[in-house]
Amino acid sequence: MLKDQKEIREKENHRVFKQLLNTFAKLPKSETQVEENKEEYAQNVQIVPKIFYNEFTKQLKVEFKIGDKQLYKIKNLPEFYERMLNKEIYKYGNKLNLLHQEESFSEDSVEILKFLLKYAEIMKYNIEVTNEYSYYYSKNFVPDNILISNTGLDDFFSSLEGKEVLFQKSDKEKTIYFSKEEPNILFEISQVEDKFKLSCNIDAFSYDILQGKEYIYILLPNAIYRCTPEFQETTLKLLEILRKNYTNEIIMDEAELTSFFAIIAPKMENKIKFESLSNSIKEKCIPKKLGVKIYLDYDSNNNITAEVKFCYEDQEINPFVNANTNFTRNIALENEALNNFIQTGFLLDKTKARLVLTSEEKIYLFLSEEIEDYMKKYEVLATDAFKKKQIHSFQMKSIGIKAENHLLEIDLSQVGIDLSDLNQVLQKYRLKKKFHRLKDGSYIQLEENENLQFLEDLTYNLDINYNDWKDGFISMPSYRSLYLEKMLKNLENVEIKTDETYQVMIEKLKENQFTKDIPMPQNLNAQMRLYQKVGYKWLKLLDQYEFGGILADDMGLRKNTSNFSCYFIICK
Repeated sequence: MLKDQKEIREKENHRVFKQLLNTFAKLPKSETQVEENKEEYAQNVQIVPKIFYNEFTKQLKVEFKIGDKQLYKIKNLPEFYERMLNKEIYKYGNKLNLLHQEESFSEDSVEILKFLLKYAEIMKYNIEVTNEYSYYYSKNFVPDNILISNTGLDDFFSSLEGKEVLFQKSDKEKTIYFSKEEPNILFEISQVEDKFKLSCNIDAFSYDILQGKEYIYILLPNAIYRCTPEFQETTLKLLEILRKNYTNEIIMDEAELTSFFAIIAPKMENKIKFESLSNSIKEKCIPKKLGVKIYLDYDSNNNITAEVKFCYEDQEINPFVNANTNFTRNIALENEALNNFIQTGFLLDKTKARLVLTSEEKIYLFLSEEIEDYMKKYEVLATDAFKKKQIHSFQMKSIGIKAENHLLEIDLSQVGIDLSDLNQVLQKYRLKKKFHRLKDGSYIQLEENENLQFLEDLTYNLDINYNDWKDGFISMPSYRSLYLEKMLKNLENVEIKTDETYQVMIEKLKENQFTKDIPMPQNLNAQMRLYQKVGYKWLKLLDQYEFGGILADDMGLRKNTSNFSCYFIICK
């Protein structure tokens, strides 16, 4: 009995080991069989999407067919995703034996393949979760299409941009083009007796609007277009007015035509055609070319003032003063210019019919960035007072250093600004502010400034209070000289003036010249090693300049009582 059980166990062990051996000895198909039989599988396979459009719900759904010689519908999208994930081989029909990998598909099908796989994966995991938690979910449901969501529409369009796609609406099938360009929708103004008609080159009821997540799309009979923001704000809005009023045209009188050209037409340049209008109507209704002049200055409170003039040929108009003109003004562009001022933060000074900018932060932003945009768009003129009060980078001119009576005297009287402003400048620099406004109304830029960093280190790190500054002079102990010298190295374009005493002291400390100048004590009865001599001379040098020195343990300078005389000499 025991013998039989032993034989059974041995046979079982042999079977398991053989299975293990075969598993690891067998190469994957992708490396052997696939390479050897590569010609058996379809190559350059096409993915052909077909769109179904529900004109009542305004929804798109898409199905897919694949093939090289004959097309086969993908009946189960999550199943197709799994085949691609596992690189399976599957035969769809007599004419399509497919190895499911990206390399099997044509180059122009790759983007739509990526879209298909992305949303098929979402469907797969959604179905799995639904199956797990829903009792009523139909086990027979087979997802063969993708319902295009807002986000999906953006992805779908990107994958098919520049291509023609099958499209079915109301049981009628055709192809539509996914266009990179905006549609050529134009409006025309023509005269009908004493009235004027605005019409469009397309039927206002022949398009649909589709909402993506990032973009809006317009669906016309033969194409779908991704709309630019400008197109949405102009052409599309005008089309929507026609549609909402169930008409394809708008009739205007002469006064209304003038308002149309003054307010609407400037926003739709090259989209409005009016060649058929008479010259007299054009002269009377179409606004002349607008120029904008801005005169910049400062008032007594150091606020920026802006006098604005709208220029039509040789006539200048203050927009804040009622003015009667015998020509049509370009109201749209005038409002656009005034909106720029509002966005910048300018306020209206009614008493002087001008604009004023009062916020220090907004003045700084205007001077540092926004004024460049104004100069590109408009004619900007400035007074000499305005030009003087600009933004400056903090730059010191010179620093003087003098060593006297074991003290360092630092001359900072030539820092480049009034010393009464310097304390606040350093306070704001310490708080990481972008700027400081000086008493004269000009601005100091505080960001990434090595000069200010030097002054910050000098006052904060060396514990010097601003009240210690006397007419731009600071005094500090001479033992700070090495640290000060290190700080000076980071300064560029600053003249450093030092006296001879300071220079000699720094040179000795830097170049170890004390080894020559300082003799050993004559009454010393001891044989000292080199490092002990160097240590002694170094401490004597510190004592010479009253730097102060600490003789620590483990220096090898023999601090015990048997060498008391040496210890006393070093530390006297």
